[in-house]
Amino acid sequence: MKTLILIMGLLAWIGSCSDDMEVTESAILETDATWTNMLATDGCSWHFAVNKKDTSFSLLPDDASLAKIEKALGKLEGAYSFTDVRLKYSVTGRKKDVLCGWGHTARYDEITVVEIARK
Repeated sequence: MKTLILIMGLLAWIGSCSDDMEVTESAILETDATWTNMLATDGCSWHFAVNKKDTSFSLLPDDASLAKIEKALGKLEGAYSFTDVRLKYSVTGRKKDVLCGWGHTARYDEITVVEIARK
C-alpha cells in the first residue's frame, strides 16, 4: 500500500511539471512606451520608458529582441534619442543591466519583445 501511495505521489509530481519558458497569450502585455537613449544627458542608454498615470518604469529587451527592434525602428545609433512605440511584450522574470551616465549602471526588468510598431 505504501508503494502504491509513493508511486501515485511521484506521478502527480511529474505531471505537474511544465516548461516555464513558454509564452502564453495571457502573459503578453501591451503598452505605449518610448524607446529612448539619454546617455548623452547623463541618463541611461537604450531602454523602454513606460509612463502611466500613476507610475513610470523602464524595461530592457533581451538580446534576441534587439534585431526585431532594429528592423522596426532602425539602427541603434546616437546617444540621445526618443521614439514613441506601441509595444507587445512578455516579462522574462530576469533583471538586466544598462549603462548610464557617470559610469553608473541601472538594473531593469528584462522583456522579450513580441511586437513593436512606431506610433
